[in-house]
Amino acid sequence: MKQFEIITGCRICGHAGLVTVLSLGDHPLANALTASPDAVEDRYPLTLMFCDECGLVQIAETVDKSALFSHYVWVTGTSSTARQFARQFHELATQVRPLSSRDLVVEIASNDGTFLRPFVESGVRAIGVDPAANIAEMANAAGIRTRCAFWNSSVADDIVASEGRANLVVARNVIAHVSDLHEVVGAISDVLDEEGVAAIEFHAAQSILEGLQYDSIYHEHLCYFSATSFERLLRQHGLHPFHVEFSPISGGAQIIYSSRTPRPATAQYVALQERERLAGVTDRAAWQAFGARCLAHRERSRELVAKFATRHVVAFGASARSATYLNFCGFTRREIAAVIDNAPLKHGRVTPGSAIPVVTADEGFAMRPDLLFILAWNFRDEIIESCRRRGYAGEFLVPFPDAPHVVSVTAETLT
Repeated sequence: MKQFEIITGCRICGHAGLVTVLSLGDHPLANALTASPDAVEDRYPLTLMFCDECGLVQIAETVDKSALFSHYVWVTGTSSTARQFARQFHELATQVRPLSSRDLVVEIASNDGTFLRPFVESGVRAIGVDPAANIAEMANAAGIRTRCAFWNSSVADDIVASEGRANLVVARNVIAHVSDLHEVVGAISDVLDEEGVAAIEFHAAQSILEGLQYDSIYHEHLCYFSATSFERLLRQHGLHPFHVEFSPISGGAQIIYSSRTPRPATAQYVALQERERLAGVTDRAAWQAFGARCLAHRERSRELVAKFATRHVVAFGASARSATYLNFCGFTRREIAAVIDNAPLKHGRVTPGSAIPVVTADEGFAMRPDLLFILAWNFRDEIIESCRRRGYAGEFLVPFPDAPHVVSVTAETLT
């Protein structure tokens, strides 16, 4: 087993009195798809904790980041939803921080450059930073300048020296992944121009709490931020949150805009803080109830899947979040024949822990499934539409949000 550490205090405030919300057992790394069902897999405890001091929800275990991110299998551009939102995000971000051709955009964990492309095409200078050598190579080959590195103060200093300070920093679905939170956020503050803006996206703790989205809990995701807990982190590094936009990615994400020079809070940001307060997002009792609901959801999932024991079930979406769900519920190839995924890097491999073959869409539909299990449920509509286009007329089993349920969507409904 590779080394991992268990934190002794909160990842934001250092408070030592963390409370256990849910123990999910021992899990393999969620993106560590193997070439064989017989491969030996490292497993690590996975424990969700709550901080009474600052309200941050977090996992207790920290796995070495090089084991998690140096070779990656998720490619942003694989999803049409992500490609479409990249255009929308560009419009939103440039309304908040207008840019000229002289200005610089830096994206942290830029993956294949999908979200930088609209900025490049608009004539703005742009550079990405991503630690996965295979993904950074893809981005550079596609014309998106990308440095292969983990983001830190040294990389920020290098960019300032070679490119100047950034007018916009983008960090989508990465801050929750980092163990050195203060180094990473401090480096964002350091690279920004005095009038610059940081747009930081993360899966919202309120969405996880209210939608029972425990499948988003895995070793890559160390933190589950609310606007309230995230504001405390930002202010420690001289960044002032002032605005929020919402993202269709992850099943309920929010983009917090902050700046080095304070700006008045927008009505959207003030309203978000009030919604979180009413939802109890920073209350221990709400998260302890969440833990109990997760256990009940697992039992309901097992009961529902058992009812389909005579059906030929193929799943869709060998995502990281599906790994948590499959392993927590104990689902394997006994229940699911294969998992369709659109990412070529995953084809021919098997899902971590559950050892279900990952196949192309052509291979999956050649199996003639009579039930499709949508594991990547946050892309539900995109997946259903693609399945209907292929002539699949059966039902869909959708595990989240809330209780697992069966849906039957007609082509007419989709149009």
